[in-house]
Amino acid sequence: MAIITNQDDDANKKIKSSDRRKRAAAAKRMKNAEPGGWKSLSVEDRQFLAEVFKTYDKDGTGTLGENQLAPLLKALAGGVEPTPEEVQEVMDTADNDKSGAVSIDELKDVIRVWYVMCKKKDKKSSGCVVM
Repeated sequence: MAIITNQDDDANKKIKSSDRRKRAAAAKRMKNAEPGGWKSLSVEDRQFLAEVFKTYDKDGTGTLGENQLAPLLKALAGGVEPTPEEVQEVMDTADNDKSGAVSIDELKDVIRVWYVMCKKKDKKSSGCVVM
């Protein structure tokens, strides 16, 4: 599973509605999750995050820097580009080991932090969407 993006359509892949529901449910669990790492997740949620991580880890380093994090946040926000300040705030908050990049263990916190930020923005704009 992964976040549904325009790339899915571009590749002419058909996404089953049951897959969409599973993805939406996993994303909902991520945004409502308490802070914590990989070990606190169900197997299904780990699979979801692993696919999302793999999609955005373009250089295969096992971490997401700001330049890789921005497209993920954009996808989570339904195509709305995050500001550089928002990307930095998510990175600063979710990068628990302060390595300057987000590991797969920290991806749950990225999603949670971003949804909290979007919820605050939602009062002024469209906010985030579950894809």
